[in-house]
Amino acid sequence: MALNLTAMIDVTFLLVIYFVVTASFSPGEGILTAKLPQGTGTAVLPKLPTKPLSIIVSDMGPTGYRLSIEDFVTENPPRDFRELYELLVRLQYDKAQGRTFGTHKPDDPVIIKPSGQVRWQHVVNAFNAAVRARYENIAFAQAQ
Repeated sequence: MALNLTAMIDVTFLLVIYFVVTASFSPGEGILTAKLPQGTGTAVLPKLPTKPLSIIVSDMGPTGYRLSIEDFVTENPPRDFRELYELLVRLQYDKAQGRTFGTHKPDDPVIIKPSGQVRWQHVVNAFNAAVRARYENIAFAQAQ
């Protein structure tokens, strides 16, 4: 009676290969290297995130639209994209362009929110008005 070592060696090598392939060689959690500032001085606070400027483009019938800016109350909301452009310029603060009365910088986020079944053409026109007003960080929200 003899012991068949070939089958045992095959199984052993398969187990070794399995453990090598499934092993994770990443460093353990809790090891964080950090370089803290040294010395004394004034603390530099990070730039706080600003609330985005949200342009709402709503549908008014098959080809109509209505423009508004979220959280911005005005007596006369913009009736067309030229007036939207002018309002966006008034809201912008950019010393390089001579715009010193606004509250939003050119790199502040602008989100265009289409509402209902508004035509894509109107959403693109709102985007073009924001680009023409020299805003740099423009995004689209999901249609509501």
